[in-house]
Parts: sequence; structure tokens; C-alpha cells
Amino acid sequence: MDRFLEFVGNNLLLSGLFVAVLVAWLAWEVARLGRKWKEVGTLEAVRLINREDPLILDVSNSTDFAKGHINGAIHMPPSRIEAGNQQLLKQKDRPLLLYCQRGQVSPQMANRLVKLGFSQVHMLAGGLNQWLADNQPVSRHKDKSSKKAKGRKKQDAPS
Repeated sequence: MDRFLEFVGNNLLLSGLFVAVLVAWLAWEVARLGRKWKEVGTLEAVRLINREDPLILDVSNSTDFAKGHINGAIHMPPSRIEAGNQQLLKQKDRPLLLYCQRGQVSPQMANRLVKLGFSQVHMLAGGLNQWLADNQPVSRHKDKSSKKAKGRKKQDAPS
């Protein structure tokens, strides 16, 4: 014990940083245990999709959603997750899988959905980037206006 105290006395900065990291880690774990939603990895998300048919919400921006999203996902930007969204509120009893591009926006949206009364909220850890890194399939959204433009070019072209 004397050697420990001597070490702490000789390395105050290092000891202080260790205590700060320890306190931050403990606070993180207590906050994680107090959440009403569950963070799941890619494998757990695939199991959830296959076994429980969850409502899959992509809370990314429109551009990211168009670049790619999980098959069957509904685009629901943060501005549309609100108490007045009757379409969403009808699905309260259904399991919910929520993700964004990098996993930074979805925790706040998971908290918002829990406050709206959803009881089975699951958030994809790492977001779509992790999903892609784990070689899972995505759907690519094709812009309807570009299809119309291609159709017009074919019609306008001389035969």
C-alpha cells in the first residue's frame, strides 16, 4: 500500500487522469443501464429482423437515405418523429429498429420514441456504416425524377 501511495504521489497527473476516466466510465455504464432502449449489433439486428419483423426506421437525412438503406426501412427524419405523427404512433406495440448513418443521431431519436410510448426500441450500434462494414445488404433509392427524365429522352429521340 505504501508503494501505491508513493506511485500516486509521484504521478499526480497520471493518477488524476485515471480517476477521471474511471468516473466517466462508471457514469456511462450507469446511464446505459438506465436507458429504456437497447443498443444492438449487426448480428442482433439481423436476428430481430428475421424473427420479430420490426418497424425499421432510418433517421438519416434524405441524401444518405437515397444512397442506401436497410431493406424495408422507412425514412423518418428527426423532424417527423413527434407526438402528432399518427402513422408512427399506430405502431407503438411493434418492435422498432432504429438507425442513422453513423449512429450519432439515433440515440436521441431512441429517447424521443421511448417518450412517445414505444416499449421495444432497438438502436443499431454504429449505424448504417457498421451494417455495411459487416457486409449486410442495402437498398438503393432511385430518384423518380431521373427515371422520368430518361423516359422523356427515349421518347424524344428520333426512331
